[in-house]
Amino acid sequence: MNVLLIDGNAGSLNSLNDLFTQHRCITTYFTDPILALKSFSKHKFDVVICAEDIIKTSAFNFLKAVSIKYPTIIRTAFTEQREDLDLEKISHYVFESTQDQKDIVNTIKALETSKKAITKNVIVKAVASVKTLPSPPKVYMQLNAILKNNNSDSEKIAEIISQDPGLVAKVLQFSNTAFLPNGKKLTNITEAITKMGVETLSCIVMTAEMFSYEPDIPHFSLQEEQLHSLATARFAASMVDKSHKHDALLAGLLHDIGKLVLFEIDKALTLKYFDNSARTSSDILLEKKIFATDHCQVGAYLLHVWSFPYETIDSVLNHHSPEKLLDKPFGVAQAVYVANAILKEQELDKAFVEKFKLNSALEKLQKSANNFR
Repeated sequence: MNVLLIDGNAGSLNSLNDLFTQHRCITTYFTDPILALKSFSKHKFDVVICAEDIIKTSAFNFLKAVSIKYPTIIRTAFTEQREDLDLEKISHYVFESTQDQKDIVNTIKALETSKKAITKNVIVKAVASVKTLPSPPKVYMQLNAILKNNNSDSEKIAEIISQDPGLVAKVLQFSNTAFLPNGKKLTNITEAITKMGVETLSCIVMTAEMFSYEPDIPHFSLQEEQLHSLATARFAASMVDKSHKHDALLAGLLHDIGKLVLFEIDKALTLKYFDNSARTSSDILLEKKIFATDHCQVGAYLLHVWSFPYETIDSVLNHHSPEKLLDKPFGVAQAVYVANAILKEQELDKAFVEKFKLNSALEKLQKSANNFR
């Protein structure tokens, strides 16, 4: 792994530099961010670690420049206080100086395999070839920051959502359709917060934002995809501990976001895909055969570009690859795989079922899925 460290004069990254070297990583160390940017022409970096206090510019501006000019690189920040919302917007990880530095190195090194899988030239070029990409969910990001700070002020949340009248209309329409089809219709955001809670409403906001982008894809139902994503999110969240519920909702909502990009790459290829999809037992293999990539890789790379954390990226990348989920405890990625497969009435991988001892729970899970369809 090739690591670039941008430090201030205080030398806060010296220890990290030593640890990466001990782990046989190639490190390049700068205190001048301008010279660091120039070094990109000579080195192919995998990850950038930027200290909070640097000279000539801010950490945010430096990482922003990296995200624009070198989007495939993993961006991380090293800060005295984690609650820096600007840095969180542009970084895949924000590490606090009080964290165990060995854990930081191990976390970053563990990203190497996933990064290689989603930043292949064929994927990067495919995403770059799409004229109009979905936009990052800006309103959801604001709500997520509030939730992270344990602030559930209903008025503040309603104020943020209400800045976009079109989004308000979509949120209320979807809430009434998917959550309260037979009840009293919701007419305002404050009422929706009271009825459904902040986390559920945040998910609906995410869904509304993501699917406000309306690509013209033949044989592809945006509404069905939207409903499936929300069902997967809620089902996955029901399988994990309360502390991971929000992450499961997020990963479930985003697990198929790559389809919105993959099917926009080339209309002729997309028509060829749908012409053959009814005759194949594996949509993923067909996607790889026709597009040379699949919606898991494309979606994961899109989230990388948007600076989502790699826990979410891995869930999106591996939701059709249960064999890659066997070496960790049952968590968000595993829950998204199970939720997606059961909702689509697909058989779960036998090794996965055996590893997580799901045989006795399968019937219950299949019945439970009906509550989310």
